[in-house]
Amino acid sequence: MLSSSRFAVAIHALSVIANKGANAVVCSNYIASSVDTNPVVIRRLMSELERAALVHSIAGRAGGFKLARSPDAISLADIYAAVEDASMFRLHKTDENAQCPIAAQIAQAIKRPFAEAHAALTKSLEGTSLKDVVASFH
Repeated sequence: MLSSSRFAVAIHALSVIANKGANAVVCSNYIASSVDTNPVVIRRLMSELERAALVHSIAGRAGGFKLARSPDAISLADIYAAVEDASMFRLHKTDENAQCPIAAQIAQAIKRPFAEAHAALTKSLEGTSLKDVVASFH
């Protein structure tokens, strides 16, 4: 099963901005260079982070992105929620009317453990802020 790197890239990008300072405006080219990806990828990701009120975009020649909140007010759970699907686990298509009892009931059987795993992940990520991540670099 493939997993997305969007969450890790978002943490990396926000860490670059946070490391520059409270009111720093950082361009997508600079962030992309650090992440080793294309600036277009960064701009797309940043638009999701902006929708989640984690960054502001600044237009113009000296434009780029700056944090919308202080790094200690941005948790890894906030970042995860901004760039990943609402559901940590996706179910395949099932048919509640299927002749096979497993096919008919699998979604209901795993719904609770999936929800508990998602809640545990969220709780764990809430315990680490962007400030904590950036502090580990110094």
